[in-house]
Amino acid sequence: MATFKDWLSEKFTALDSVRNCVIDRGADVTVFTWGGAIIQVHLLDAPFKTRQVRKIVSDNSRVGVGTLFLAAAALMPPDGEQQPIDEGLLALHALFKDKVYTYRIEDGAPYIGQVHFKSFGRGDDYEVLYGPDIQIRGLPFYRVWIKTPSAIKGEWLMANFGTDAFWRQTAYTSHRAAFRREQQRSDTYHATWSSTDWNGGGPSTRTTHDSAGAEFASAAPLKDMKLARSYTQLGLGYDATSDAVKAAFRKLARELHPDVSKLPKDEAENRFKTLNEAYMYIKLANGW
Repeated sequence: MATFKDWLSEKFTALDSVRNCVIDRGADVTVFTWGGAIIQVHLLDAPFKTRQVRKIVSDNSRVGVGTLFLAAAALMPPDGEQQPIDEGLLALHALFKDKVYTYRIEDGAPYIGQVHFKSFGRGDDYEVLYGPDIQIRGLPFYRVWIKTPSAIKGEWLMANFGTDAFWRQTAYTSHRAAFRREQQRSDTYHATWSSTDWNGGGPSTRTTHDSAGAEFASAAPLKDMKLARSYTQLGLGYDATSDAVKAAFRKLARELHPDVSKLPKDEAENRFKTLNEAYMYIKLANGW
């Protein structure tokens, strides 16, 4: 059975800039580019300390090797939570330009996500923001100078997926702002954010209490959740036009069709089926 590392290696090898990949050679995946760069990819599947992260980036940078970390999604705080963040996660956040890359297997399919920690400007509290899942279309290799946190201070060679700052994008901020306004209007329950437009969520169904101790359950708009999930599966936001949806579907269909996909046949069939269902649901929901 193909593993997440196998899938990741195949995705990297498909990039024009990548010559080849090797699994389990000093890292989970080692990438060799046509430009001569070497990048080690490390999957962090258990709680870790900043010193572990620093040792890896220090050893790699000293010999001219870049580093890319993906943390298991299970290690992340829940989306929308406001709380102190583990120092190891803050180290990754600084190394990857204010985001942490995550990985997970969901319904048998592999995904790469991204999480941003927004500081309140007081104390050690951060708001946790989940972004859209990533489609691997690049692997930038760069040098970064980190000042804070001090435990990871230094100049390091890193790599990332070249994704934009999703928390600054209009579609993301507008939907999150709408959710917050709904929270403020409601005096009967407190819901938690679940990346309505990006991560297939919407206000999550969670039991909470008001000041009198009465118990309430926030009701998620299930139809909107499915629609959001469908847009995410095509790598799009709610504001995508019908032409953009059609173009995204055709591009992904060419990559995932079992007859041409480099993925294992069962996995390709499942992902192609999911893609078709997402496309059809968007069309039906919008009356296209």
